[in-house]
Amino acid sequence: MNPNYYTLAPKVIPIQGTPLRIIEVLPVGLPDRLDRVSIMVNTDQGQSNILDNNRWTSTLSTELHDSLSASLQQQLNAVDRYTSGISTTNTVYRIAIDFSRFDIVKPIPNHRNGSVEVAVSWMIKPIEPLQTSTTSKQPTHRLLNCRMSFSQEVANSDSVTDMVNASKLAVNQVTTGVSDAVFAVEKGTTPRVNHAVCS
Repeated sequence: MNPNYYTLAPKVIPIQGTPLRIIEVLPVGLPDRLDRVSIMVNTDQGQSNILDNNRWTSTLSTELHDSLSASLQQQLNAVDRYTSGISTTNTVYRIAIDFSRFDIVKPIPNHRNGSVEVAVSWMIKPIEPLQTSTTSKQPTHRLLNCRMSFSQEVANSDSVTDMVNASKLAVNQVTTGVSDAVFAVEKGTTPRVNHAVCS
């Protein structure tokens, strides 16, 4: 049987005009048990089922990184310097994201719907442009750490497509939290992000 391939990659609309921000999305941290090509489904009782005929188009950590990078570029009207390698005289927002959980959980029969269980933290470190003796000034941005955990419901836990769609919704929620945090760092304020705590 030929395997089915799925991706978390979002639909991206080309950025219009000159990019306003430069970001640098580092490779995503993910537990080894999750970082595989085959989709893995867990049960409420702690059992894991590897779906060898249903696969991501790359390892899950790469899928998460590429999806987050593309979505953040869209939401922030930005270019990811990590993948483009461009040089800039603007502030660069370096973003490190670490997932301790990204588990697709299928309940035992006749119980609640399945879910994608997410626990993630991220750090935004502003990299200020090099200053000269004539332009020296105090940095205006501060480092920010955030963490969040939530459950994203799977409409039909017997459908791999629904599992993938729920995974995409979960990534979208993380993306929104990270982009809100970038806006807050830029403005020097404390972000208010659903399900997240920042300091």
